[in-house]
Amino acid sequence: MIPHPHQPKAPSVMLLLLVVLMAIVPTSQGFVVPSISGSSYVRRAITLHASTAANKDASFSNGASDGTAPSYGSTSDQFHFPATEIDDVNTPPSFHKLSASLKSLKSGSDIRGQFVDHQRTGSLTSVIHSIIDRSSSMPPLTPLAAYCFGASFANMVKQECVDKVNDDKLIKICVGLDPRPHGVRLADAFARGVEGVEGVQAVYNGLSTTPSMFEFCRADLCDGGAMITASHLPEDRNGIKLFTKSGGYTKADIDTLIIGAIREARHWHDFGVLPPTSGDGAVDCTHVDFMPHYRNRLRDAIIAEVGGGDKPLAGLKIVLNAGNGSGYFFNDILADLGADVSNSFLLTPDGTFPSGVPNPESTSMIAETKSKCEECCADLGILFDTDADRSGFILPRTVAKGSLSAYEPLNRNRLIALLSVIFSSSSPGCTIVTDSVTSEGLAKFLTADLGLEHVRYLKGYANVIGKAVEITESGHGNAEMAIETSGHCAMKENGYLDDGTYTAVKIVGLLARTYKTASGGSLLDLISGLQEKAEENELRMNVLDGSLESTQDLFDQFARMIEAHTEGQNKVEGWELDTENLEGVRVRTGGGGFFMLRKSLHDPLISLQIEGDSTDEVRSAVISPILDMIRGDNDITNGLDIDVLC
Repeated sequence: MIPHPHQPKAPSVMLLLLVVLMAIVPTSQGFVVPSISGSSYVRRAITLHASTAANKDASFSNGASDGTAPSYGSTSDQFHFPATEIDDVNTPPSFHKLSASLKSLKSGSDIRGQFVDHQRTGSLTSVIHSIIDRSSSMPPLTPLAAYCFGASFANMVKQECVDKVNDDKLIKICVGLDPRPHGVRLADAFARGVEGVEGVQAVYNGLSTTPSMFEFCRADLCDGGAMITASHLPEDRNGIKLFTKSGGYTKADIDTLIIGAIREARHWHDFGVLPPTSGDGAVDCTHVDFMPHYRNRLRDAIIAEVGGGDKPLAGLKIVLNAGNGSGYFFNDILADLGADVSNSFLLTPDGTFPSGVPNPESTSMIAETKSKCEECCADLGILFDTDADRSGFILPRTVAKGSLSAYEPLNRNRLIALLSVIFSSSSPGCTIVTDSVTSEGLAKFLTADLGLEHVRYLKGYANVIGKAVEITESGHGNAEMAIETSGHCAMKENGYLDDGTYTAVKIVGLLARTYKTASGGSLLDLISGLQEKAEENELRMNVLDGSLESTQDLFDQFARMIEAHTEGQNKVEGWELDTENLEGVRVRTGGGGFFMLRKSLHDPLISLQIEGDSTDEVRSAVISPILDMIRGDNDITNGLDIDVLC
């Protein structure tokens, strides 16, 4: 059995160290190590221990007074340590790399990176090599990292559950995952990290959705939840989303989590071995199935939305595209409530994603779902991302007796508008919080047409949710919904839980209520007042060196250049700087058109979002002026892939 690094070393090892230390004589020149017969390995070990002791003394904190590395012993028995090998806290370069890799995994309020495996047993050296010996610049998410995050999370949850600790009750943390094959490896490592903390138990829920993790916490099935997922990102990526009864983790929580993970990693680094693991295909902790609780809750919510009945969705034909992700179970709920779901597809979880990683904004996923809806004359198409915390929809534009046609996507500004129609009826005058990239037309529709308050805030689902909570709790408004154009949506009535399946509950409920009325009609008719631009595009420019530091520098330079062309002698005709914008730089171009430059939250790229009346108008009003201003700037033209602008 491998002991935890917090446990003391075996007495025999301690005795050997004591004997060695007694033979070491401190002098003004360092520590003299008497000549010892035996292997050079033993001599190096003694010298290393002497250097450690010296570095713990303030007089040796940074080597000799002249800045050179200290020497130990007589001229004939010296062992030199390069200045880079140790520092004032005795941190070797190998651990610096490990520590830096843990820090790099922060992605807003989540942990995200590229899955990087390593050997199951042995030294931490293998982890360092796995991190270094690869071509990718993506942050590496290793099983060791997952273990350390598990231990750190367990300690944080334990601090939050003071009453349980005082009553000697076991604290329970639930671990779930999406279908990615390497999720099992990470879940096992995370669970073992959790159970390395006294008084904390890990339970494994298997295939889960991200919103279900929070539901399990607030339903008191567990005290903390960890979802192993990378959502819509490529299949080689993975990540960790964390919850407690208080809600999802914030950016500040992730900072604290990383500090604890680094501390745990240091213990194992000093101990010299990898934490234990169960190997491939197994998660070694108590297994549970909490998903029936979550399914029943969603089922009851649909019944409540429609107004009761055993089969409230009878007569409706709904197509679900689960994208081989975790949201497949929603199809069973729809069928149980009477809907015809015979044309739903990609319901088998498959982490290789044969049809592509599910993303409700993906043009291919939209086209595929639209085609299925057209084939069967569906009343509604539903699209989920991998972990089902985002959704999108397909609706018929024309609804006549026995005929549905001209199917169109309901996403982005349209989805926000339709959900806001629902809340304008149930909660008149409420506040809708959106991200920074919503359209000018949406702002007018929410405020002028629906009489709602619109707060355009920062991009990032945690940001909009946090702002909605702040508005409501402060009494400055009643924020019924926080939503991103990407489809992340959290509603006050659902505890501000970011839940794509609950968004589907609201749309399905509205459809069922409308279906029962004599007038019927398309749900798209309810947002006919939304002004939409014919040309809506997002151009993504990759940062050529792949670094986030360069991304920030290039963005700052680009943004300053654009701002300089919204006023004075360099002003581009028609450009007006949006001074209320809180993220990136946003410029109105007249007639409800705009463009916005912003850097990605997660990747080395800079995005240019544009809305206008036509391709020609966008090129003349936005693209051409931008190309003219950056052509003379070598930093931007050499640092960014601007081919998408040409």
